[in-house]
Formats: sequence, C-alpha cells, structure tokens
Amino acid sequence: MSMPADQTAPSLESAHASGDDAERQAPTRPSGLTRALDRVAVIWLVVALIFWAWYLAAVAFVPQFLYPYLWLGLVGLPVWLWRRPLGRGLQAWRFPGFFKFMALGYLMVLLEEIFAALVNHLSEGFSWPLFLQRVGQFWALNLFAFTGFFVGWYLLLRFVGYSNVEMFFLGGCFGLYSERVIFLLPGQALAFILFAPLIIFTYGLILTPAMLSLGEPRKPRLIWPLRYPLAFLVPFLCSIPPLVALQFLRASFPEWFPPHKFVP
Repeated sequence: MSMPADQTAPSLESAHASGDDAERQAPTRPSGLTRALDRVAVIWLVVALIFWAWYLAAVAFVPQFLYPYLWLGLVGLPVWLWRRPLGRGLQAWRFPGFFKFMALGYLMVLLEEIFAALVNHLSEGFSWPLFLQRVGQFWALNLFAFTGFFVGWYLLLRFVGYSNVEMFFLGGCFGLYSERVIFLLPGQALAFILFAPLIIFTYGLILTPAMLSLGEPRKPRLIWPLRYPLAFLVPFLCSIPPLVALQFLRASFPEWFPPHKFVP
C-alpha cells in the first residue's frame, strides 16, 4: 500500500529507537525489598562514617580518612537531593548515548580524584604546586583505571539490563575488588565492615550521572543468577586492556602517576 505524499517511511534509526523505548521499564515505585536494601545500606554507611569520625577525633588524624566526608558530603548529597532534575537535564542533552555515558563517567572521576589527591597530599603537608601535580597524577592513573569499568557497564545496560538500584550497588561492589577491600576477608572482617560501605557508595556515586543520563532502565533480559555475575565479569574483562597500558606507562614514566606510597 502506497503512503501519502506528505509522509515518509520510518527510518531504521527511528525503528531502532522505538524498539529501545519498548524495552524500557515504565516508571514504577520501588519495591519493598528495594526500599529495605536502601535503608540497610544507608544505615551501614552512617555507622561507618560515625566510626571513622570518632577515629579521626579520638585515635589518630589520618588525612586520607577525610575523603568520604568530602566526596559523599560535597558531591554525593547534592547529587542525591537533585537527582531528578539532574536526570532530566542529562537526558535532554543531545549527544550520542555511549559518548555521553563515558563523558559523564570521566567527569565524575576527574572531580573525585581532586578530593583523592587532596587528602593524600595533606599527608605530605600542603604546597599548591605539588598539590596540582598530584591532581594531574591521580587524573592520569584513574582515567585508565576506570575506562573498562564504564565501557563494561554501558555494554551491560545496553544488552543485559539492570535497574538503577542494581547498577548503583553492583557497580559499588565492583569497587570492593578494585580497591582490594574484599581481600580483608576473612581475617579482618571488622575492617571490611567499616571500609566496604564507603567504597560501595563511592563507586555507585561515580556511576550515577551516567546512569541518570540513560533515562528509565531496560527490562532485564536475563535472570539475576546470570546478570549479577556478569556485572563483575564484563567490567573486569573490559578493564584488562587499559590496565595493561597503565602498567606499561607507569613503569616507563613513573612521574606521570601518583607515587606507589599512595597507590600501590
């Protein structure tokens, strides 16, 4: 059947977009289990923050322990409070999805590493030239370190599908391996309990703007016993090439990266 002259056949791009929209989950209220998970995680985080505040005040002042208060307080809290308008603004940004996802991930890393460089540099005293050097070094290291993490999660969201809560906490739990906190178990279980929520929320926050930019999540295509292991395996595999390059560059040009006393 011919079409009227003032209409055009739907393009492959529009058909693909329509298919993508059909796979998006309709906005729904969080389930009781999801709300319970959120509450438990927040309580865990608050307990850890209270402990480390007490430790800083009463036991020993370690500048590195200031990091979660700066990152989660100055960045995490505003992102959470304004997550809905932030999400709408990011979704309205006309930019190819993959590049927008990567750009927002890198932007969060650059912001986060300013705080990381600051608290590590405070252990050396403080000097503006050295601080700026440390910022550049932490940027160089972590742009490599997080590339596979972002690529992996984009692929997971594009082809597998996860809810926002799953992405936040699974991405956060990947940080337990990246930061070697998981290796505190089983011998240092208390240390794990007190460090783990800081890492989970740090990595989850790094992913949050990229996650919000995608709008409503896709419907999961696999059952959770398959999806959850993939949330660790895919970012790990995607991280291998940039980490190999990082190790080569760090060995060849050590002055480009933070000293090993800060990042082994």
